[in-house]
Amino acid sequence: MRTVASLIRHAAGCLASALVCGMLLAPAPAAAGPCGPYFNGDIPDCEPQVQAPIPYSGWETQGWAYYCTGDHPYFWGLSSSYPGDFTWDNSCFSGIEDVFGETQANKFDGTFTNWCLNTQSIVVTLGCSRQPPPGFGPACNYVGGPVGDPGCPASNIQNHCSSTNPPVCFQTSSETCSNGTSYSCTTDLAITWCYQCQ
Repeated sequence: MRTVASLIRHAAGCLASALVCGMLLAPAPAAAGPCGPYFNGDIPDCEPQVQAPIPYSGWETQGWAYYCTGDHPYFWGLSSSYPGDFTWDNSCFSGIEDVFGETQANKFDGTFTNWCLNTQSIVVTLGCSRQPPPGFGPACNYVGGPVGDPGCPASNIQNHCSSTNPPVCFQTSSETCSNGTSYSCTTDLAITWCYQCQ
């Protein structure tokens, strides 16, 4: 005859076995990769681009910039309503996109924290597209450092604002001068600086 304690142990063992079997047989949840799927459609002509590994000490936080390159030079990201256009490979980390640091159409800017106590490396993968995100013109390969506003006609004017109250905003644009020289410009706090494009 079994005691009440042995019946409880037997029932607990059966319940644990059933839970393990249920987890093993349950389908894995679908997770979006850097190219989608997204609620508003997939990023067109998107390819994942794996970035170089970056080491972080335990509990270290760093801001880092990554770039889409080659024949898929455009990063869409949060400013184009595609949150999560990036993934990382290490569960020790949390990460967030810093949209205000993304001043070029090929740039992803993020802040990552290693929550593990020991040194870990993170490999970020970006979803990169052949097509520019809405509001951005062709990619600009910079020549030299920042210069003052050349005052040429502007196009592809895009306002970027935070969702805070009051909003914090900056503006990006392309400028093309009469001699054919083009610039990628940013205006913040009524100050404009530009980079000459190659």
